[in-house]
Amino acid sequence: MKTLILNRYKELSILLMLSFTSIMLLAVRMKITHDFYMLFLVWNLFLALLPYGISLWFETSIASAFSTVIIRWFTVPVFIIWLLVLPNAPYIITDLIHIRNASGAFLIYDSILIASFAITGCWAGFKSIYQMIKSLSSIYRFKKNLFKIIIEYMILILCAVGIYLGRDLRWNSWDIIQHPDQLFIDTLSIFIYPLSHQTA
Repeated sequence: MKTLILNRYKELSILLMLSFTSIMLLAVRMKITHDFYMLFLVWNLFLALLPYGISLWFETSIASAFSTVIIRWFTVPVFIIWLLVLPNAPYIITDLIHIRNASGAFLIYDSILIASFAITGCWAGFKSIYQMIKSLSSIYRFKKNLFKIIIEYMILILCAVGIYLGRDLRWNSWDIIQHPDQLFIDTLSIFIYPLSHQTA
């Protein structure tokens, strides 16, 4: 753990600073207005940081693993779990729609507040993608950068689908466990009936 913090000191410092700034902006707003409406941003930020935590843990586990076979065995489930929660990171950008509910006096402040959370979530998300691709490359020995690029773009496309499922169709990451059949049908319908999902 100590080695991890030392190796990632700059990265973790930036993430901590971004998160602290976002939460302090929210705290100031709640103190002034006595309105807790925007408190959902903290939960969304927590969800946005989950994929970063998973990819960081995975990268550390690979470095300390004593067997390549064991690493390859649990790579697939870790990757799937990570992929399921990853859309939560860029999803936080869509919280900008809540600016329309801001009063005239707090319009600029709320814009900065939500943008701060969005920047933090996206920063963590892109760092997480970089870490996961790096980890997969070290395990499966990708010889060409083309494979990395294809995987990166596929991940981004799946993130876009995940954002649409969350924002427009109101699905959550844990619905893959609670309602997998209906979630699968809704996801498939995006591609089968694209004209019915033009907002995607």
